[in-house]
Amino acid sequence: MSVKSIKLNDEISDTEFVALSMQARKGERNHLLGLLRIQLNQLKNESVTTEEIYASLEAWIHNRELITNSEV
Repeated sequence: MSVKSIKLNDEISDTEFVALSMQARKGERNHLLGLLRIQLNQLKNESVTTEEIYASLEAWIHNRELITNSEV
């Protein structure tokens, strides 16, 4: 049994939409990972304790969760 692609409008089909959506999500993840890498490098350069690193990362995650949840 094969799945038949549908046209969402005159310009894009459902399979094309899924591909574009996946590409956007990958880009968002890469952006967040880049921001996280910057945060970790800053913490490493500051020679902070392990507890401070965990607290800083928790705050970093919490701030992004608030931003994401407020956009919905």
